Amino acid sequence: MIRTALRAGIVAVSVGLAASSGHPPRPSNLVIITLDTTRADRLPAYGFASVATPSIDWLARTGVVFDDAESVAPLTLTAHTSLFTGLYPPRHGVRDNVDAPLGAAHATLAGILRARGFHTGAFVGSVVLAADRGLARGFDVYQDGRARDVSASRRRSASAVVDDARHWIDGLDGEPFFLWVHLYDVHAPQAPPVEFRRAYGDGYEGAIAYVDSQIARLLETLERKGALATSAIVVAGDHGESLGEHGEREHGIFLYEGALHVPLVIRAPGVAPRHVSGITSLVDVLPTLLDLLGVEWPPTIDGRSLVPALRGLPLRDRAVYAESMYSTRFGWSPLRMIRDRELKYIDAPRPELYDLRSDPSEQRDLSAARPATAAHMRAELAAIGVTTGILGEPAAGADRLRTLASLGYVSGRSARRAFDAGLDPKDYINVYNAVRHHAGR
Repeated sequence: MIRTALRAGIVAVSVGLAASSGHPPRPSNLVIITLDTTRADRLPAYGFASVATPSIDWLARTGVVFDDAESVAPLTLTAHTSLFTGLYPPRHGVRDNVDAPLGAAHATLAGILRARGFHTGAFVGSVVLAADRGLARGFDVYQDGRARDVSASRRRSASAVVDDARHWIDGLDGEPFFLWVHLYDVHAPQAPPVEFRRAYGDGYEGAIAYVDSQIARLLETLERKGALATSAIVVAGDHGESLGEHGEREHGIFLYEGALHVPLVIRAPGVAPRHVSGITSLVDVLPTLLDLLGVEWPPTIDGRSLVPALRGLPLRDRAVYAESMYSTRFGWSPLRMIRDRELKYIDAPRPELYDLRSDPSEQRDLSAARPATAAHMRAELAAIGVTTGILGEPAAGADRLRTLASLGYVSGRSARRAFDAGLDPKDYINVYNAVRHHAGR
């Protein structure tokens, strides 16, 4: 684990530098750790006391915690594609895990940094993010495990992913680097090591604790390499998990906060620790990190730089967007969401409106009581320029569909039906749960 003296020293240096200048020093390196299926409200950094995550806690205490970060979709590939392009799903086109890979016309964080001399390495834990899914572009090394053992590459444990990342770090030559580590263990079905299962008796919380233990190993390697204090480190969830809320056992269908509210922590040299309360989105990660590094970002992205918030300035209000296209596989309507401050509107055959300040668990639909507000937010959603469209046949082949079905991502059908916009997923969640249960047997 990170030494206590080192922790105190980094905090003191960070606070002193931030106090002496409105512009923090540029980091030499960048590390992004994405936590698959991890709800913000299941981490101590966000007020949850029933799981131990000392590594994430340390990053949160010495960095900036964004209290209100939203995913763009409750699906792994879609969310990661937005994180690495700064684009909402309708703009980058990867709106489902089985869609065609990201098009070559879209710039990625890895491609931008490699063009500027960074070593780039990615180490991922799931076939959903395999090298042929579009995010490998720009990485010198993209390790998804398939080269070693195809039969075992559908998902890899955090320890295996971190082993590969540590080996790559040890081989670096002192030049700037960008490292992405994706940890999948919190995704169902969770199977953390026995000591974590025994300690928690809950697969979800036990997997979170296990993942944190592997983040500790990664931080120790960065420290040993002399890169910890000079690197910007990001911890971000791709999406959450419903855990039975609103009838959804896992994720993929609904756009409630259990599936959308994700952790986002950024620790960087010269940035004083704080919490930021304004609404942020995964599309903000790319422009923020490029801004920190002093690199221009593509002018047409949907995200915004959060560097002003890292410097202690308040975030300007703005609406954020999310969508779920997964339900169209079953012939149901897609869902779209817009959140403006504490008001959240879900566009569905039966629209929903929530005030998250007074109703954080989204139990009281206000759409009938406040029709003018609902109509305004629906118009605001349209003004974003988002189009849903009908999703036709999935671009993935039969082998990929079978692989994703084994992970619970598809129903086993080889084609996606055109959806009927009148079929509300809220009316079919029990059907979906039954299909998932049957597919998992």
